[in-house]
Amino acid sequence: MELLAKPDGTTLAAHTQHVRDETAHVLAARPFLIYKYAVRTGHNLLALADACARWHDEGKAHPAWQQACRQDFEQAQQTGKVQGLHLQKSGVRHEFASLVKMRNVRNEWPPKLTYVAVAAHHGKLGFRYQKRWADDPAFKPFWYEQFLPLSAELRPDRPADFDQAIARRYEYGGLRAVLRLADHRASAREAHRSAAAPAVPQLSAFRYKFPWDTQTGVQTLIPHFWDEPFALLRAPTGAGKTDAALLWARRQITTGRADRLVWAMPTRFTANALYISTTETLSSTGLYHSSAWFVVQQREQEQRGQGQPAAAWKKELDYARLLETPTTVTTIDQLCLALTATREDHHATFWNLAHACVVIDEADFYDDFTQRNMVVLLRALRLLGVPVLLMSATLPASALELYALSGLRATKIWEDLTDYERTRFRLHRAGPAEHPTDLTTLLERGLNGEPLIIYANTVGRAQAYWDWFQRPDMKYPVVLYHSRFTEPDKNEVEGRLLAMLGPKAWKSSNPTGVAILTQIGELSVNISADLMVADLCPTDRLAQRAGRLSRFRDRYDKKQQVVGELHLVTPQKTDKKGTTDFYPAPYGHYRQGQGWLSSAVLDQAGAQLTAGEYSARRLVDLVNELYPKVAEETTEIWANRRALETAVVANWLLLPKAETEQDDEETPTWKSRDIGPQKVVYASTNFSALLGEGDPVVFANSFAFREWALPHAITIPVYDFRRAQEAGKLVEVGIHISQEREIIWTVKADYYDSLHGLRFDKAPSPEDE
Repeated sequence: MELLAKPDGTTLAAHTQHVRDETAHVLAARPFLIYKYAVRTGHNLLALADACARWHDEGKAHPAWQQACRQDFEQAQQTGKVQGLHLQKSGVRHEFASLVKMRNVRNEWPPKLTYVAVAAHHGKLGFRYQKRWADDPAFKPFWYEQFLPLSAELRPDRPADFDQAIARRYEYGGLRAVLRLADHRASAREAHRSAAAPAVPQLSAFRYKFPWDTQTGVQTLIPHFWDEPFALLRAPTGAGKTDAALLWARRQITTGRADRLVWAMPTRFTANALYISTTETLSSTGLYHSSAWFVVQQREQEQRGQGQPAAAWKKELDYARLLETPTTVTTIDQLCLALTATREDHHATFWNLAHACVVIDEADFYDDFTQRNMVVLLRALRLLGVPVLLMSATLPASALELYALSGLRATKIWEDLTDYERTRFRLHRAGPAEHPTDLTTLLERGLNGEPLIIYANTVGRAQAYWDWFQRPDMKYPVVLYHSRFTEPDKNEVEGRLLAMLGPKAWKSSNPTGVAILTQIGELSVNISADLMVADLCPTDRLAQRAGRLSRFRDRYDKKQQVVGELHLVTPQKTDKKGTTDFYPAPYGHYRQGQGWLSSAVLDQAGAQLTAGEYSARRLVDLVNELYPKVAEETTEIWANRRALETAVVANWLLLPKAETEQDDEETPTWKSRDIGPQKVVYASTNFSALLGEGDPVVFANSFAFREWALPHAITIPVYDFRRAQEAGKLVEVGIHISQEREIIWTVKADYYDSLHGLRFDKAPSPEDE
């Protein structure tokens, strides 16, 4: 009787051969992996990976495992369902048993390297599973004599061990990642033998076609630095940075420095926008961040008519999460998180990152807290030999000094000076304003049909502008855009903004309406107007906002030279005592009992942003004044950076006891952003259908819950959550995820709709009073 590998009847011999075939296929499709691994480690990746594939499931020959698998197979033949219940009770971890077989065979491969790959191929090489290793006398020596001593060779308190951790993680993580990928691909093919659609995504190569007839100024700069390992590029919004960066990436890949592109954006919204905009010029683009699934799923639905198989988006998302796609658009948070190795797939993400070229876009968006995380990331990329292009519209000269802390030293900040002196906009100081009625004269211009973009610093101020325009004499569309919409509604809002003030509207000479945005609209929404009202913000952020002024004039209306108008508002707020004062949120710090305290950067911006004409040169000069040197690390920032460096060393081999979940963006000890405590609530425009009625809702597993939750989830500060909770605006709901009972909070129907999102200041309906 042949040995089985799975309860569906797949034999061990067949599955082993399938994994070996997939290993060969993966490495044939990615020859750069073999080359770089040999250069950096001296090992033959193909031979080692084949050995791991050959032995990874040999432990399934264990009599107890075979007996349980045979029982599950017989049960599947009777019921038509493969459940694996007997295997769950067999008491045998087959990958552990595989190590015993490997140890008893004379071989020429390095045992520790191959042991680690085989032991980790189901994600059980970590402290959470230490008892499983220690309880069995056959497996115990591997844990205490092999893995623990190997892991302990590096210590976080020794500075030089960071470099060693990066090198060793590359060496050990390579086999680990290749084996898991080949095993997953082989298993997927086995499970879908009768399916017409491909069971696994194609391992395609990076391809980019420049879409324009000629290159612009910033694009002609690229050959001057595209052979440098680290480059900084400064170019104004709308100057063609995206295609310039893609030309740079193509150079890295065609010259054998990388085999894929990873593009790191500052926010999920900017990542979404870039993902959508580059699909026509790139061979295959993946998107990954905590809510990427919605954008990817929607794109899959649009492409289904073009032969894209249903549910392909899930496979695409899995590959993007591992940076396995030829181009992956992600956030800086996900790349930093991968360094922590707090989840098994972080080893695959790290491995694939090591073979990429990396573009870090809109680098001026980050505060000092996140910039120091970026320095750690850049240090790791330098050690891995990864080419990096870092760019933004207002990169300060002090960035050279900051990023040099990583060991990467750029020769200069490259920039296109051909349009440097042209006046981009005229700034007017509109004075202090707490309510829209303080700006009636300006807002009436939008009321009378002039296309208008408004930037508010807080959601509350943005919603107040929305309220002002809800009047009978307003004949033009008004669209509100902020972070407190659900993903489906956010997507609809972005579509309305583009239809109203996007490139197609300007090309057809029909821009119209009022767009009211918060900070998430600074980078991600490709719209334009000649008139803008904006709350005071740091000068580099204002440069991004001003990039939406007269953005398409040069492209679609070359006869008419228009200089945009920007009216800068000093936001005010009246406290409970009746005192009206400057309201700096969110540019500062909130202190209990004191309210918002303004940051020095915002105060300086308020002084330097005087009325007058502004060119790209003037904005860059002001930003250089704003950030003349690298800011000193505060105690909090230092501790967070050290937590990231500690994780890099401590977790290089063994997963920690506290593993992160798939959509997390921080660990229990480290944060990607300096954001206060947040809470997730769930909302829908169809509240009664949100969770149904009657019995508690049961989700089969955590993935099923995430699939339900993400279209409804909104993240808010804890203090807003508590106020809404105390005011009875939230409903406590009990659910079950597998066997575990959980509590979630849903938003009452009166406080959410698709036009202005989550809004707790709305008056309750009579039945709630």
